[in-house]
Amino acid sequence: MGSRWGKAAWKAGVLAPILAAAALAVGATPAAAYTDPFWKPDYKAAKGYARQRHHNIRIIGFTLRTPSHTWSYHGSSDIIAFSAVKVMILTAYLRRGDVRNRDLSGDERYNLERMIEWSDDHATWRVFGHVHCSGLDKLARTVGMRHFESCGPHHDHWGRSLIDSDDQSLFLLNLQSYLPSKHRSYALHLMESIKRGNWGIGEIHPPGWHVHYKSGWGCGTGQADNQVALVERSGMRIGVAVLMKDIYPDEGSRSGCYNDDGPYGRATLKGLFKRLLRGLGKNSLVQ
Repeated sequence: MGSRWGKAAWKAGVLAPILAAAALAVGATPAAAYTDPFWKPDYKAAKGYARQRHHNIRIIGFTLRTPSHTWSYHGSSDIIAFSAVKVMILTAYLRRGDVRNRDLSGDERYNLERMIEWSDDHATWRVFGHVHCSGLDKLARTVGMRHFESCGPHHDHWGRSLIDSDDQSLFLLNLQSYLPSKHRSYALHLMESIKRGNWGIGEIHPPGWHVHYKSGWGCGTGQADNQVALVERSGMRIGVAVLMKDIYPDEGSRSGCYNDDGPYGRATLKGLFKRLLRGLGKNSLVQ
């Protein structure tokens, strides 16, 4: 009799902790297996890649925003905009009181298409003549930009405006709300039909997503290589900007404003966007 009770006590003493641990493990399984259903950028990989490229590029800043999250790397670094500011010029022009609710003329469409799709500076000056630096400043205040400086130190050239990736990603994230409803689809179509400056994010095609973007570069000088973009699908939005300053010229760089700043700058833009948008697909949910 004593022997049976001894065996029972031994079993209870040994098995009880094992069974308790097993029960805790079973109970913990659902929490351990939980996977966040919302897409997020591979920020760690993008940051690591940017650090690798600093030996040939003095400043790299990028920011990616969703409606509820922001990932920023040197996002307040100010960089000369060059043609990346043309999205602001486009938006400011279409918001004008004498433009926002009427049909655009053939000349207007020609200039806007040349400015965005082909990055034509002559067409940009014709559009900018109705916007001025004050129009860019007004739009920046509406957006809530914190560091934007229009038209350079002498306030004489739209391309010398200073931008940062924090401000530009905020602008692009909410771009649709700043475009008048009458011209919204037209403006977004222009930004999805880039003919010149279509490297970098233009080579990244997240399945099921629309990429609306604009490039700005330093005319072969290496002063800057910039891209700003709205990536959207079914009401979900991502605003992203990658800006680079002082790109050390490589052997593939060519002078002249009809050229970019060489293979190294292009490859860096593509590499950063590839990492920032990694895993974004037709089944992705963005919060």
